Amino acid sequence: MKKIAIFILLFFNFICDAQVKPIKVYVFVAEECPISIFMCSSLKNIAEVYSDKADFILVFPLKTSTLKTANKFKSKNKLQQFAVRMDNQQTFTKQMGATVTPEVVIADSLNEVLYRGRINDAYLEPGKRRHIYNHNDLDNALSLITNGKEVPKPWKQAVGCYITFSRH
Repeated sequence: MKKIAIFILLFFNFICDAQVKPIKVYVFVAEECPISIFMCSSLKNIAEVYSDKADFILVFPLKTSTLKTANKFKSKNKLQQFAVRMDNQQTFTKQMGATVTPEVVIADSLNEVLYRGRINDAYLEPGKRRHIYNHNDLDNALSLITNGKEVPKPWKQAVGCYITFSRH
C-alpha cells in the first residue's frame, strides 16, 4: 500500500511539474494599434515554436479594453496559444515597465524580467515599416533563455503605440 501511495504522489508531482513552465512571455497589445495587429503573425509563429517551454500571455493595458474586445483580438489574429490578461488599472504594465504596444516582456517564474523590448525590427518608428526585417529579437531572446543564457543588454526598444497611463 505504501508503494502505491508513493507512486501516486510521484506521478502527481510529475504531471504538475510538466504543466508548469518557468518562462512567461507577456505581450502588451492594444486592439486598435496597427503595429500590434501587424506583429500577430510573428507572435503566432514564435508561440508555436516555444509553447512547450514558455507560457504566452496577451496583456491588454488600456482602460478601454474589455474581455470581449481582448478575446475578439485573440480570435481574429489566430493567437490560440495565448492566454489573456486584462490590466485596465495598469498595475502590472507599470511593474513590467512596458510603455508601448506591442512590447514583449519575458519573465521567470518570480516575474524577474529576462528581456523587455521589441518583437522584431519590422518597424523603425510608427508609420515606417520595413518590407524585409532582419532581427527577430523575441525569437533570439527565447532561444538564449531556453538554452540557459542571458539576453545581452542593451535590449532593443519596442516601437509601437504609446500606452497612456492614468494618474492614480
